[in-house]
Amino acid sequence: MYQVLLADDEPSVIASLQKSIDWNGLGLELAGCAGSGREALALFGQKRIDIALLDIRMPGMSGLELCEELRRRNENIQLIIISGYAEFSYAERAIRYGVLGYCLKPLEYEQITKLLVKAVKNLEKTAVRVTDADFLDALENRDEEALRRIMASFGMNDAKYFIAVSVGEGRIPVPVSEGMLVEFGRGQCGYITREALKMQAFEAFLSVPGNQGIGYIPEAVDMVQIPSAVQNCIAQAYHFFIQQDCRICRETEERRAARWLGEVQRNVQDNKWDIVCEQLSDIEENHIPDFTVRSAVKLCNIIFTGYLFQEEETDYYIYGIRQLVAEYGTMKEMLGRLRTAILAARTPEMEENAYSNTAFMGLMVYIKENYKKDISLSTAGQALHMNPNYISQLFKKEAGITFIHYITQLRMEDAVNLLSMTNKPVIDIAMEVGFNDYFYFLKTFKKFTGKTPSQYREEL
Repeated sequence: MYQVLLADDEPSVIASLQKSIDWNGLGLELAGCAGSGREALALFGQKRIDIALLDIRMPGMSGLELCEELRRRNENIQLIIISGYAEFSYAERAIRYGVLGYCLKPLEYEQITKLLVKAVKNLEKTAVRVTDADFLDALENRDEEALRRIMASFGMNDAKYFIAVSVGEGRIPVPVSEGMLVEFGRGQCGYITREALKMQAFEAFLSVPGNQGIGYIPEAVDMVQIPSAVQNCIAQAYHFFIQQDCRICRETEERRAARWLGEVQRNVQDNKWDIVCEQLSDIEENHIPDFTVRSAVKLCNIIFTGYLFQEEETDYYIYGIRQLVAEYGTMKEMLGRLRTAILAARTPEMEENAYSNTAFMGLMVYIKENYKKDISLSTAGQALHMNPNYISQLFKKEAGITFIHYITQLRMEDAVNLLSMTNKPVIDIAMEVGFNDYFYFLKTFKKFTGKTPSQYREEL
C-alpha cells in the first residue's frame, strides 16, 4: 500500500480526514499525522511517504515550504494542498512545486478522493521500480549518492541504520515502514532497518529447517559505512562454517589468523609442502577458532596459488564465502581436503595416454547438465567417480582452457542472452545461470563484457 501523511494544525481536520476517506479501499495506508510543518518533516524522515496532504498555513513551517522540501527529497511524492484561503499567489506557488490539487476548506471529501485516486495512478505510472540489483550495484561500487537516492525511494531518509544478513531459504519479516529487505543471492538476504531486529526474530528464523545463520551489527551505522557493514554481516552469517553451534554472530576477529596465513604462505612459496600439511593438521586440531570464513577463503587460495597447482589454479580458486561453504561445508572438512589435494598434486603427472576420450565426453555431458548449479571439481569428481585433479588436467588437455573458465564462459553466454532477449530482473538472471552470489556475478560479468549488466542492457 502507498503511505499517506496528513499535516494540519487543526486536529478536527485531521480527524475528519481519517474518518471520511476510505483509505483501504483506495489502496492507501496512513503513515502518520502531524500538527506542524516541522513535525511533518520529522515523520518524513522516519517513514516512507508517497502522498502528503498538507495545510497551507502551519506553525513553524508553512505547507508550501514543506512542499518544496519534500519535493527536493523525493521527486515522485504526490502533494495535495488544503487551504482556507483562495488566493491566487498560493495556488501559483503550489503549481510551481508540482502540487496535484488545491482543496479549499470546508473540505469536499469527494474531491479529495478523486485527487487521491489520481495520485495512486501517477505513482503506478511514473514510479521507477528500484530493484535489488540497483541497490547491490550501489553497494558493490560503494556509491554513497546512489545508495541515498535508492533508499530515499523506500522512504529511508534516516542518518543511521541497523544491518543484518540471513542465510537460508526463509526471510525475517520486516514491515515496509521499518526498513528494507534485499536479496544478495539465492538463500541470502540483507536487512537495513531503522530499529535493530530483535533476538526473538533471529531465533524464530533459525528454528525453521533450512535456515542456517545470521550476522548482524548491534550498533547503527551511517550511509557511508553500509557497504562494509553488509560485507561484515555476510561473513558473520556464515560463521557456522567455522563453529557449527554459532548460528547468530555479531562480530568476528580477522587478525587472529594472520600468523597462520603468513607462515603457510611462506612455506607454499618455498615448496615446503610437507610442512604445509603439518600446519594444516595443527590448525585442524588446535586453531580452527582463530579463523573466520574470510581468513578460510584466504587460506584456500594461498594453497591453490602454489607451484603444485600452477596449471589448475583457477579451477580450485575460491572467489567468495558462498562458494567456500558450498564446496567444503565446514572448516574441518576444508582442512582435510586441502591436505588430500596437496598429496594428489604431488603424485607424478599422468601420462598422455592416460587421458580417456570416453572420460572427457562423460565430463562434458555432466557439465552441460549441471553448469547452472553449484558445480566444482569436487562435485564433478564425486558424480563421475574421478579424482578432481585428474578432471582438471583432463579438461585442460582436451579443451585448452580450465574447467572453471569453461563453466564461467557458458554462464556468461547465457546471461548475455537473457539480458538481451528478456526483461527478467538482473538478480534473477544471475541466479538462473548459476551464480548464487550476486556480487561475484557483477565482477565476472564486467570482466567478461567490460560493462555492468545494467549498462549492457541499456546499450542494446
